[in-house]
Amino acid sequence: MKKEMKEEENSGGICGGVISQSMDRKMTKKHGVWATAMWYILPDKQYKNYISLKKSGRNKEANKIFERFSYSII
Repeated sequence: MKKEMKEEENSGGICGGVISQSMDRKMTKKHGVWATAMWYILPDKQYKNYISLKKSGRNKEANKIFERFSYSII
């Protein structure tokens, strides 16, 4: 019998994850434009709020921030 996967364990289509805009700039400068190609990027302020909400288990609120502010370079 298979165990059901919790929503938190199912990462869906996010290949690289979520990073802040300042992390993106540092990695791009150091490793080139493709360094963060598979990541979603959040502005620094929203990234801090997003991480804080995720750690406290407030996923619905975190998802609203993600949906409104995140972007991908591809």
